[in-house]
Amino acid sequence: PFAALPFAARGEVRVEGNPAAVRITTDSDSIGDVLSALDATFNVQHRSAITLDTAANPSYAGSIDRVIANLLDGFNYAVRRSQGATEIIVFGRRGELAIPPPAPKPVGVLSRWR
Repeated sequence: PFAALPFAARGEVRVEGNPAAVRITTDSDSIGDVLSALDATFNVQHRSAITLDTAANPSYAGSIDRVIANLLDGFNYAVRRSQGATEIIVFGRRGELAIPPPAPKPVGVLSRWR
């Protein structure tokens, strides 16, 4: 169902193959650019809570799952598949702590007993 024709996005990202055997080559492109190339080549959509401007490696190869795992190594992310589509959600960098919202102030009778 997928053509093995190369696809170039954002100038230097090349995606070749099919979901079982993908080969990606880049020339100092960002991780976001590589994900955009995957979006355009395969039925992949991505969203991110952070800017994905970190430089990608020069090449990736393997199944689409292996390529995504290698590309997003060092990030917290989730992959969801539904009816032939793949959705990638990037939450942030691994090891970064989320800043929790402030605790709500107590309200009611018990708050007077402090």
